[in-house]
Amino acid sequence: MLYGRKCRAPICWDQVRERVIEGPEMIEVTNAKVAVAKEKLKEART
Repeated sequence: MLYGRKCRAPICWDQVRERVIEGPEMIEVTNAKVAVAKEKLKEART
């Protein structure tokens, strides 16, 4: 909690006066893609 409120970190993409806020779903997808990339790099090193 921050200042008595739930702490939120919105991720947004600004495009010509339009704001789309992505929540935890986008973070999970991004983390999954990073994990796949790390595995591929690990395989490439061996």
